[in-house]
Amino acid sequence: MIPKYYITGDGASHTYNAKVLFDFVLGDHRDFYKEFYVINRSIDPNWMSHILLGFFLQIAPPWLADKMFQISYLLVFIYGFRYLIRSVYGANSFLSLLFFPFVFSLPFQQGFYNYCFALALLFWVIGYYLRVRHRFDNAVHQLVLSLLLLMTAFSHGMPAIYAMMMIGLIWLMDNYKYFIPFDIRRNAQALARLALVMLPAAFMILLFLAKRGTGTEPHAWSIWKKFIKFLQFWTSQSTRYEELYPALACGLLLFAYLGILAFTRIKVNVQRLMGVGIVFVIMLVFTFFSYLTCPHSIGGAGSIDIRLAYLPPLFLILFFATKNWSEVAKMIYMACAMIISVAFFVIRIPYVMKANKLGKEIMSAAPLIRDESVVLNLHLDDWQQLSKTDSLFHHDGSFIHFSDFIAAEKHVLFVMNYEAEINYFPVNWAPLKNPRESIPNMIPGEYPPHGDFRLYEQQLHRKVDYILLQNAQFPRAANAASKATLALIEATCTKIYESPHKAVILYKRN
Repeated sequence: MIPKYYITGDGASHTYNAKVLFDFVLGDHRDFYKEFYVINRSIDPNWMSHILLGFFLQIAPPWLADKMFQISYLLVFIYGFRYLIRSVYGANSFLSLLFFPFVFSLPFQQGFYNYCFALALLFWVIGYYLRVRHRFDNAVHQLVLSLLLLMTAFSHGMPAIYAMMMIGLIWLMDNYKYFIPFDIRRNAQALARLALVMLPAAFMILLFLAKRGTGTEPHAWSIWKKFIKFLQFWTSQSTRYEELYPALACGLLLFAYLGILAFTRIKVNVQRLMGVGIVFVIMLVFTFFSYLTCPHSIGGAGSIDIRLAYLPPLFLILFFATKNWSEVAKMIYMACAMIISVAFFVIRIPYVMKANKLGKEIMSAAPLIRDESVVLNLHLDDWQQLSKTDSLFHHDGSFIHFSDFIAAEKHVLFVMNYEAEINYFPVNWAPLKNPRESIPNMIPGEYPPHGDFRLYEQQLHRKVDYILLQNAQFPRAANAASKATLALIEATCTKIYESPHKAVILYKRN
């Protein structure tokens, strides 16, 4: 049975905010929304998922729109990966079969939709450039590449920067012979052409950096711990601890084939692809060094390590694409890739189904919430515990914003909308409406959430209509403040719904 929900950390929030964005644009309940939200007038990176989700929401319910985006990402990634490998060397398309550990990664599970989609677009950008680079004086080729780069930057800046770096390095490998003696006219024309192609994407990224700044937050892990986690392929593990085994198998497979290259390098080299291979090695080293030394966040964007950790193995596979492989090596690789993918699937799918069941239970509160209401949605445990000793997900709190799917089905304000306080997302808080100003300890990620929600009512100059508690069956350890908050809720509100396993409890304000 196919699950209704494939639950990711930020996916529900992206879906809700995409609905608000399109409702604003199309004039659907705009008067209600504009009391709380304003639309970001800048065109920033991190918008791609909202545009696609907003479009899907016009033809499908929120749960299906989210799944349609996920399927779109899956198709763009796996076919883009294959397209790039075939652009390097068509005989090596077999390498694209090892996609599962990279497409269903921890960044995807956390709902980093824009970053993941941009990485998928990177494959198409580089693949296209490799195919047309010797005919790049054609204006149509330049326009297509510029648009692909702009789409990548519109989705996320990091993969767009990597794409531009790689295009520059590939051009350098193709044209280094014109530097000695230096052919000023030819090099100037080629560089000006590349600069013009990259300009729209680069301009968007520079404006974004000027807006967000480049401030950093230190990482809690040492370089050694990052290295050990890298060897464990930790960003390929998105649900259970048991995923360590197929993740390690993936790493061992790649290291084994690297060993084959070390012993047979002369026989496997494809001379015309040596320069492209060097580019992939440079990117492998660069992303690996960046991963080991990166801070936790840059310019307010967090989890930089998670976004970087699985890039070096990807570039290693692309390096493999520049080599000649025997039929035996191809068959072994394909068999191992299938076994690894099946192992991931077998371990993961039972818990995806359990998450889907809990998601449906949480959504059962939706019909009781009326349109144009204000809902304080408090998540008591984002890891969705199964018992006091085990949780549904071991590597990610995927339920952190799940209740936003309820908001995406209606025209309501969900107070714990984390995206609205981030100025590069399309929907932002209107002045003096950000709940962080009055109830910061209720923001998602604070455990247990606590505070006096009446302070936010004073900030809004209207009452909160409903209070929704998610995952109340195994809440994080209560303290005096959280107990006082629950007592306040029970004293000022009436419980109108409690699901069978306390996955959701809904209160109506008196």
